[in-house]
Amino acid sequence: MTAQYILRLDDACHTMDRHKWQLVEDMFDALAIKPLVAVVPNSHDPELRYAVPDPMFWDRVRAWQSKGWAIAMHGYQHVMHPTKSKLVLPFYERSEFAGLPYEQQAEKIRLAWKIFATQGVVPTVWIAPAHCFDWITLEAIKAETPIRIVSDGIARYQYYEAGFYWIPQQLWSLSEKSDGLWTVCLHPNTMTEQQLITLRKNMEGRFAGMITSLSKVVLSERQKSLRDRLDDFYFWQRHRMHKAIGKVRAIFRG
Repeated sequence: MTAQYILRLDDACHTMDRHKWQLVEDMFDALAIKPLVAVVPNSHDPELRYAVPDPMFWDRVRAWQSKGWAIAMHGYQHVMHPTKSKLVLPFYERSEFAGLPYEQQAEKIRLAWKIFATQGVVPTVWIAPAHCFDWITLEAIKAETPIRIVSDGIARYQYYEAGFYWIPQQLWSLSEKSDGLWTVCLHPNTMTEQQLITLRKNMEGRFAGMITSLSKVVLSERQKSLRDRLDDFYFWQRHRMHKAIGKVRAIFRG
């Protein structure tokens, strides 16, 4: 079975780097690729201030929606706090949501959903800032929105857990795989010219015909298989090893 890839574009917001996003959009349109876009509805994150606020931002999001790009709710304000809370995916010790009581998380989700609704945009997917959230976050999403798809998690194929359909997100660049469904997380705001050139070369070359869209994924209440769980285990083993190496290097640099 041939691997399939979903391309995910993170950190779309009213202060994004509009030039780079336009380059990516033009490239995807030329190749008829419909990505998943993580939209921050009310960004207050200073690290996402690549330009002055764009008064036409929501027009652009509506245009993406109208041409079949999948829209995801990427948190509320993308402002994170340190946390030692148990995370669903332990990438970092920070989160916009994890560690907060249910009422606070639900309010953030409710306010985010209201902005999308006011703008005539219907997000169908949840994407947590920095991949970091807890099980309470999912309870709030389920109560406050009709969203039932999560773009995250480590597995070989789509799976079902805690009342949500999970589209696994395991890559940050196109990489050859023999089988499975692989989501590649890209950040247009910080992509270099060479990365954009390489991306197009790969999409037109060895990955041509292998890139799919969320709308073509058949959702099922499939449970994680043993192979999925092994993939998950080895992913987090490598992640912990890389973090440990990074800490050692930081000590020697200091």
